[in-house]
Amino acid sequence: MKINSINKLYIGFGIFLLAGIIYRVLTYKSWERYDYSATVTAPETFPIAISELYFVMPNDDFEHIDSEYLSRFSTNWQIDYSASTHARTQRLPSSIKISYFSFRDRLFYKDSLQLPKRKIEKIFDSARENKQFLVLSDYAGRRKGLSFMVGVANKGNVIIWLRGVDLEQEILRVKLKPKIPKADDFYLDGKISKEAYFKEAFSKLSDSVKTLLKNGYDKDANYIDSPSRYIENNKELWDYQKKNGFID
Repeated sequence: MKINSINKLYIGFGIFLLAGIIYRVLTYKSWERYDYSATVTAPETFPIAISELYFVMPNDDFEHIDSEYLSRFSTNWQIDYSASTHARTQRLPSSIKISYFSFRDRLFYKDSLQLPKRKIEKIFDSARENKQFLVLSDYAGRRKGLSFMVGVANKGNVIIWLRGVDLEQEILRVKLKPKIPKADDFYLDGKISKEAYFKEAFSKLSDSVKTLLKNGYDKDANYIDSPSRYIENNKELWDYQKKNGFID
């Protein structure tokens, strides 16, 4: 049977289309994608101003970490502030970039931290099997997954938890060393001085809190080793969600 030019064209187009589908499947890697949210918290008596905070993805792209509550200085070490607008399936992050100014010691901390990918994958797989996924979003369909919480304690201590329903596992704990900030580290609508940056970055911090901290309140606390009470604080919420069919 002879194959005429038209048939050859169709065959060639089919091979090209199949190759494109295979390429997209292999590059998208749906088997490596999960639903998750990410946010940051800090003790209310050790306020910080975030300069840079995001996940670095395997393709060198960036994923935002929500810091809305922290920027208003309304976070608390024992209260969970999970983002509720995440509606995309993502690959797991490979590292985290973080830089921030600390109000109480007036120091600047900055680092790039590698994340334990295999450990994170195992936690996700176990949480799926044990029906421990949180409701992350109802936007464009209900999304369930886990929540990354970045906890920035005093003295440069940083801890990252992965959280779900009746689930909290620590995936990283590190003590950052203070760095000498560069001009770009305190850039606010143009390059400004360090003193001007501090004044602006902490302008929303109430005078009553500033006075309290100036007088030494809570100065000897060690938040990195204090319990988060995440599971204890969310029991009532999960009971309600289970009763009403939001989670399994």
